[in-house]
Amino acid sequence: MEERGWEIFASEEDEPDKDSEVFFNPEMKLNRDVSEVAGHVFHQKIDVDDFRVCDALSASGVRGFRYSEYADTLHLNDINPEAVRRLKKGLRSNDVEAETFNDDANTHLSEHRNFYNFIDVDPFGSFTRFLDSTARAANHQSFVGLTATDNGPVSGSYPKVCRRRYGSKPLRNSLMHETGLRIYIKEVFQNFARFDKCFDPKICFQHRHYSRLMGRVTESKSRCNKSLENIGYMTFCTDCRWRTLERKSRCEYCSSSNVTYAGPLWTGSIGDQRFISDMIEKTPEEWSEALKLLETLNDEVQVRTPFYDIHKMASETNVQAPKTQDTVDRLEKKGYIVSKTHFESTGVRTDAPFEEMRNVIKSESTS
Repeated sequence: MEERGWEIFASEEDEPDKDSEVFFNPEMKLNRDVSEVAGHVFHQKIDVDDFRVCDALSASGVRGFRYSEYADTLHLNDINPEAVRRLKKGLRSNDVEAETFNDDANTHLSEHRNFYNFIDVDPFGSFTRFLDSTARAANHQSFVGLTATDNGPVSGSYPKVCRRRYGSKPLRNSLMHETGLRIYIKEVFQNFARFDKCFDPKICFQHRHYSRLMGRVTESKSRCNKSLENIGYMTFCTDCRWRTLERKSRCEYCSSSNVTYAGPLWTGSIGDQRFISDMIEKTPEEWSEALKLLETLNDEVQVRTPFYDIHKMASETNVQAPKTQDTVDRLEKKGYIVSKTHFESTGVRTDAPFEEMRNVIKSESTS
């Protein structure tokens, strides 16, 4: 089989049936498309003679093959000997130069301290067990990509697991995927900060069953200290759906005490607009799904305020839900920053005050 012209020697599966299986998940193509472009953009932003890339959990090797376009030194690692055998076969077939390793990912990364410029960690499940070793292996100007497929705990389905695994309280409502992504970013930032390295999110998103976090890593105590301001909470009113990226005991709109919170989590931006704009320029036109995602993220990272679900807010105010685009247009005419969100097709992210948002939904439904 193949992906984007690269030949792959693996079984096509959503997940491995057994530890020894070498599998390839076609559902992660969007993840790999975005990751390839992000790595390319970062490579062009730093001045190094030897751009060192590590795919720490290579499996079929498709990620590493795709990164070979701009990697000067490429390391592909997998603990499964059969995976390494097929990796080597793929390298020969695709005419790619890379060094392969048959190591535990944590061991491999820990043995390459401050070595890599780009590290990709794409596990099945949580990435938490790889964070310390990834932080060790990242150098003073590096880029890190992490995938998580355990969205259930951080999105509120298993709150006790979330508290145990991430030390945070999740939400189980329309904001659950955004709070989940923010919990993930918080966890990555704090783990890197323990090594006096600062993780700066460049592009982070949630898609189907997984979340993807990609950011720049720098060795800077001062940046770590400044970014600590972005660790906080999200408060949500269950009566009127008001929300804020602060910890509150009472709703500031309807004065209800029926509020719930999520956190600690990341309260800063989930991406960098300039970086994402550069990615859009580098993405081939035929990669339509990746371009659509990037264009949405490019708009929504301008606003930190958690998104509003138009249908949920219309239901709460007892009006018919307006079209999402009509709401966007009305808010733009009023001079607010507004965009759709990748988290929900009926979601809108804006810097408009909560009362203004409610009024626009009411007026749109009756116009």
